[in-house]
Amino acid sequence: MISIRTCQAVFAAALSAAGPLTAQTPTYEKILIPVVVNESLPGAFGSSWTTDLWVQNRGPEPLEVAGIAWTCFLPECVSPPALTPGLTFRPKVLAAPDGLQGTFVHPVAGFADRLSFGLRFRDISRQSQTWGTELPAVRERSFRSDKVSLIDIPLTAGFRQVLRIYELDASEREASVRIRLYRITPDSGEPTGAPDPFLGQAIVGLRFPPLRVPDAHPGYAAVTDFSTIAPLGNAERVRLEIEPVTPGLRLWAFVTVVNNETQHATVITPQ
Repeated sequence: MISIRTCQAVFAAALSAAGPLTAQTPTYEKILIPVVVNESLPGAFGSSWTTDLWVQNRGPEPLEVAGIAWTCFLPECVSPPALTPGLTFRPKVLAAPDGLQGTFVHPVAGFADRLSFGLRFRDISRQSQTWGTELPAVRERSFRSDKVSLIDIPLTAGFRQVLRIYELDASEREASVRIRLYRITPDSGEPTGAPDPFLGQAIVGLRFPPLRVPDAHPGYAAVTDFSTIAPLGNAERVRLEIEPVTPGLRLWAFVTVVNNETQHATVITPQ
């Protein structure tokens, strides 16, 4: 097994060799792996969560991807590995401390669409009942500088909801977002009428992980209680809008809705 310390050293060396990952020198692109749990992570109601990550190079030539660790400790292995075309590979990537803050991998610029990913998170305490829930691997173009909308989030009793927000730049600093909450009507079938009722808003600060590996993890925020954003009243379903408060932020977000009894998870992403 590759240790976290070894992963840090490999990641730092690979990213350093690749050069600065900035808009001025776009040597590599970023793809967000939003949840990376290398070991099991305890959850509510006796659940225990992990992720399964796979990657495949669909292109005709080997493709370098920084941010992926592999079992090579020779000096020449500090460069990013070149993934073999047609090989489905289960990589080791550097998880954030709690596993939920997300990790960036960095394919060579212009070639990110040659990669295919399979990412599932699953409750291993009930692994005989489910194959888990799929999550997307998020390319740079999916991050937004205006608003991220998440639609049709249920507030039904017996379920728990978590909003997770990620920003692209990954530079540690003071950064915050505004979250607005709106009630939506389940039986609304007409395209005209009053806008969705506004329930309220909150400003939430992003946090950055303590690991000192450049461009490895995004800024991140999580909201586990929607009533901290606004009074929910009798709302049964809501939508969320997330937008930057700090200039220059580019955001992506998703919501998980998990059944407290079965631990079945539904993922709501920007469409």
